[in-house]
Order: sequence, then C-alpha cells, then structure tokens
Amino acid sequence: MTGSPDRRPEVDRQAVMAAKRRQERRAWHRLAEVRGWTGGHRAPHRTIGLTTDDGVRLAATWLPGPSRDDPAVVVVHGFAAHRRKPAYAFLADHLAATNHVLAIDLRGHGGSGGRSTLGADEWRDVHAAVDTLKGRGHERVVVVGLSLGGTATAHALAKGLDVDGAVLVSSSARHWDLSLPGMVTLDTLWRSPLKRRVWQAVASFRMVDPEQIPPYGDPVELVADTDVPLLIVHGADDAYFAPAHADELAAAAAGHVIVWHEPTGFGHAEDGLTPAFCARLADAVRLVVSEGRFPDR
Repeated sequence: MTGSPDRRPEVDRQAVMAAKRRQERRAWHRLAEVRGWTGGHRAPHRTIGLTTDDGVRLAATWLPGPSRDDPAVVVVHGFAAHRRKPAYAFLADHLAATNHVLAIDLRGHGGSGGRSTLGADEWRDVHAAVDTLKGRGHERVVVVGLSLGGTATAHALAKGLDVDGAVLVSSSARHWDLSLPGMVTLDTLWRSPLKRRVWQAVASFRMVDPEQIPPYGDPVELVADTDVPLLIVHGADDAYFAPAHADELAAAAAGHVIVWHEPTGFGHAEDGLTPAFCARLADAVRLVVSEGRFPDR
C-alpha cells in the first residue's frame, strides 16, 4: 500500500542555509571530513567491532539511548563516507536522544576491512549490524540507509532482514542510471583504474573493480520482495538520482510505504541532515515501531 507522495513546494530554510554552507566549504574542509580528521560523535558512545557472515571485520559506534526499552536504529552511510563524518555523526547523535543507535562503517570504508562492492555484498554488513542488536536483546529495530547505505538496506531486506521499518534516503531505484551529472562523474572516476586509485588514496576508501561486482537486482526489484514498512526520502535537487527514483521505489514496494519529497536545498543524502530533518526522522522511527507505519510528514 503506497502513501501519497508529499511534494513540498515551499523552501526549507534550514536546508537552503545548509546548501549555502556546503558551497562555501573549502576543499581542505571536505578532505578533512572524508579522511576522518574532523567529525566524530558528541553523544556518549563507544567503538565496537562486528564480523559479517563472509568474514569482513566492520568498525561501528554504539550510542546507548536513554532507556533500555528504547528502539534501536542502525545508521548506514553513503558511498566514500564513514560513520564519523560530521553529518552522519550528527544524525546518530540526534537519534540517540530517543533511541539506541548503532552506526557502522560499510566494508571498504572508514575503519572497516574489505572492499566496497557498490551494494552487491554490503547487505551482509547491514545484516551483521541488525544481528548484533538482536543478540543484545533489542527486538525493535529500524534501519536508516543513505544513498549506498539505502541500496545496501534494500538488498538486506530482500535477503530477509527482520526489522520493524527501514528508511531509504536519496536511494536509487535502478543501477547505473547516468541521467544526472553527479553519477556521470562517479562513473568516470571508478571505471578508470588510475583515477580510482588516486580517488581511493585521497578519500581513504577501498572498492573492487566495477567489472568484478557480482550482478544483483535493481532496488525496485529488491523492495518488491519485502513487506517491511518503508520511508523513502528524496531531495528535489539531488545531483545523483532524480526524484523519480523515489516514486519508482514506492510503486514497487510490497508493503506500507511513505514518500517524503524534500524541497530544494535538501541535496543528496548527508546534505539534508539538518536539525529539523533529524527531528522529523526521529519521530518517524518512534511511530513505525509503535504503530507499524511511517508518518506522512
């Protein structure tokens, strides 16, 4: 059952201000963020390690909620990022005010081992995180995946991930859609061996040759294989995937699904993690755990 997409024509002032700050950030600020020289969590936390079913060791941060009975949230970052990058750390800190949070570094990113497969094997990372929470007695779990993290989450759901809800932020509906400039740039970088090596050295991540990535279903196929409640979030000015991707995912979903079409200024994935958005997301997590549905807004 698909909720009516809420297209918000008005401008989100916080998002516009965030977009302006992104434009003003110097290159060295961006480098410091991706390499982990700046950022990190401000809420109480501790670093832990997880191991996937194929033996990859993952770095993660555990942020306990205020009460033992609070729901647990897994935060899964986007491509060429990591859990301690300022925007993702801010999201985890905010969610930890009302939930337990487990933020992971996907394989090939941050402090984790292995190499990124652009979503083909990252579902194992999401499963490992959820299994860890369940093993600690947390039965009410929601996954929040952004960009690549959203693809990994959709893939994990198709593999039988047992959670109360999932949030896909700035996620693609189809692989290798080169309609927008952002994806064209990424495709150029990761398909050139030389450019890929330089990029990996600068941004401190590791990935396989794209030609070696095992084929797997498009996200529109993956969400059709689960009835877990979904919240799909997409910005009007996403530079990588057009807003139509959100509508395609929603149309294909087998279960309850709500779409938040965010106004210009939201950007892509971490770009839109303003205090106002994080507060709305925290409320949405609490609702899906208690009522089995996400709010329209």
